[in-house]
Amino acid sequence: MRRTRALLSQFSTNQLHLRNPWVVTFFAFSYPGFGNLILHRYAKALILILWELFINHQAKINLAIMYTMQGHFQSAKEVIDERWFILYVGIYMFAIWDAYRSTVDINKQYMLADREDAPMITLKMGVWDMNYLDKKLPWVALAWSALVPGLGYLYIHKVISGLFMFGYTTAIVYFSHLPQAIHWMMIGHFEQSKSVINMQWLLYLPSIYTFIFYDSYISTVEQNKLFEKEQSKYLRMYYQASANVEAIFQSAQVKSMKFIVATFEQTVFLEMAITAVERLGITKDKITALPLDKRSEPRKIFDSIHTADGFSMMDLAAVLGTIFMLLGAIYGFELKWGPILWGIIGAVSGILLGFSIKLMILKKNRTGVKGITSEVVVMIQCEEALLEKVEEVLWDHTALGVSRMA
Repeated sequence: MRRTRALLSQFSTNQLHLRNPWVVTFFAFSYPGFGNLILHRYAKALILILWELFINHQAKINLAIMYTMQGHFQSAKEVIDERWFILYVGIYMFAIWDAYRSTVDINKQYMLADREDAPMITLKMGVWDMNYLDKKLPWVALAWSALVPGLGYLYIHKVISGLFMFGYTTAIVYFSHLPQAIHWMMIGHFEQSKSVINMQWLLYLPSIYTFIFYDSYISTVEQNKLFEKEQSKYLRMYYQASANVEAIFQSAQVKSMKFIVATFEQTVFLEMAITAVERLGITKDKITALPLDKRSEPRKIFDSIHTADGFSMMDLAAVLGTIFMLLGAIYGFELKWGPILWGIIGAVSGILLGFSIKLMILKKNRTGVKGITSEVVVMIQCEEALLEKVEEVLWDHTALGVSRMA
C-alpha cells in the first residue's frame, strides 16, 4: 500500500480524514497556526503560533483591533507599531492560504487511502506510554477542554497538543492578569477588574479557547470512526472466509450442531466476545462476523460514542462562539460588567446560536433510529453442549441481541 490512514505513536495519533476547508481556514484566520494544528501538522503549526504571539505582541495588533472596533481610531493609530505590523501581514495571509490549500490536498490523500483500504496500526507501546485505538465520548472531550484547556487532548491521547496548550494558555492567562480580574469581578468590583486586566494578552483567549474544545471534539469523533474502520477490516479478513459461511449453513442440517446469531455495536467488547468464544474450543472457521454498511442519511444532530460524523453541531457553534466571545471581550471593556463576563456571555450566545441554526437545518431531514444500533452480525456454529456457554459469553460481552437457529 502506498498510503496509511493513521500513525500511532506513544504521544499522539495522526490520521487522514475529511475536513471542511472553510472551517480550517476560519481557525487559521482567527489565529495563525491553528489551521495546521487541526491538520496535525505540528511543526508548521508551532512555528506559526509562536510567530503570531511574538509579532502580535510587538506590534500591539490586539489593542489596535480593540480600539478600532470600539471606534477609537486615533488610539488605534497611536498604539500600533508599524515596523512590526508590516512583517505580520505576509505571515498572516500565508497561514490562511496554506490552511485552505493543505486541507484540500489532505482530503484527496484521504480519499485515495480509503479507496485502497489502507492499513493502520492499532497499538503502540513504548517506555513512556502506550497508545491504542478505542472508542471515546466526544462530549467528554469537549467538557474537559472547556474546564481546563488541554485536558480534552489528554483524554484522547494527543499528548503533544495537550502539553503545548497547557503551557501556552497558562502563559497567556498569567500575562493577561486574568485570575486577578476574575477575583475582582466575582466580588462586584468591575472597574477594578477592568483596570487590572491586560487586553493585549486577553484577546488571544477567545480564539484559543473555542479552537481547543472544537478540535478535541472533532478529533474524538474521527478516532472513533478510525476504530470502526480498522475493526471492520479485521473482521472481514479473519471471520468472513467463504468456507466459514458455507460450513455454518451446512451445520443446520446436522442435528448435533447449533447455529447462533448475535448482533453487536462496534466496540472492543465485540473482539473480546469473539476471542472468548474461541477459548471455548470453537475455531475461526466456525465463526463469521459481518460488519454492516451504514445507510447514507442526513447527518445526525448529536454525535455520540455510537454514531458520529464530526460536522453535525460543532462547526458553526465554534465559529460563532469565537466571534461573539471576541466581540464580547472587546466591547465589554467599555461596559459595566467588564470584558471577562461579556466575553463569557458572548461565547455562550455564539455557541447556542450556532447550535440553534444547525438544529433547524438538520432537524428537517433527520431520519434513523435513536440510541445504540446493531453494527455487526456474528454467526457461530457450535455443538449443542456448548450452546448455553456461548450464549452466556455473548450476553456478558454486551451483545445487543442473541438468537438460536434450530
